[in-house]
Amino acid sequence: MNATHADTAATLAVQEPAVSAGEQDERESLVNDCPRGPKNLITPRVEEVSSIHGFVNDLDCGILDANVVGEASTTSPQSLYDEHVRLWLDRDPVLRKAEVRDTGHGLHTVLRLADPIICAANESRIWDEIARGICNALPGDPNLNGIIALTRPVGAMNTKREPHAMVRQLRPGEPVTRAEILDLNHRVTEQPSRLWMRLFFGGERAAPCPLCRGNNTSLGLAGKWQCRCYECGRVDAASLVYRFYSPDFLKKFKEDRNG
Repeated sequence: MNATHADTAATLAVQEPAVSAGEQDERESLVNDCPRGPKNLITPRVEEVSSIHGFVNDLDCGILDANVVGEASTTSPQSLYDEHVRLWLDRDPVLRKAEVRDTGHGLHTVLRLADPIICAANESRIWDEIARGICNALPGDPNLNGIIALTRPVGAMNTKREPHAMVRQLRPGEPVTRAEILDLNHRVTEQPSRLWMRLFFGGERAAPCPLCRGNNTSLGLAGKWQCRCYECGRVDAASLVYRFYSPDFLKKFKEDRNG
């Protein structure tokens, strides 16, 4: 190889984009014909979705606050499931049907449809908003990609972080209907305070108040979108979810959203 050819080869090598860790890991789509493969090869645009077979949520151990969920749940998906997620799912008639997968560094919950939802013209955008809505039921990754979000197949390897891990199924799940998805979305968007109180605390009142933790305090419902504690006053129901995220994650999330 002469000098010119060597220089050209070196330039091309420098310009070739690096492959991120885990980029080629096998993923599973829950739309169209449910392909499997690297995410860059199987992820359609929202407008290209013609059928939906399920909805996924991603609960990443690393974005949670150890002061709320405990140190073990910020590193161990099994602990996160055993100590928290299992209870949350069991308290809801729709979420209790979710399949749960241990991805190695977090959990994927999958609500798989008994019959696929067929998207007519422009309906995929509507269902994308619904998918993002139902993800808010749990403290999952708020950056998840709606209906085109991918899961990891059971038995596949996750090489995104160390140590590498094989995806395991922790809970088999049951099929859900279109009506159940719409019901869950309605409760998240129209009655979130009641939904989150029941999911996270098993009822419509929690004592002591989980926000201020003051002696002789309790937190209860104060309408569809608010809760109330005599110490905290009225608070937005979203506080019940935000409390699970680590301060560093919330700070970065807000900075990213504000540009």
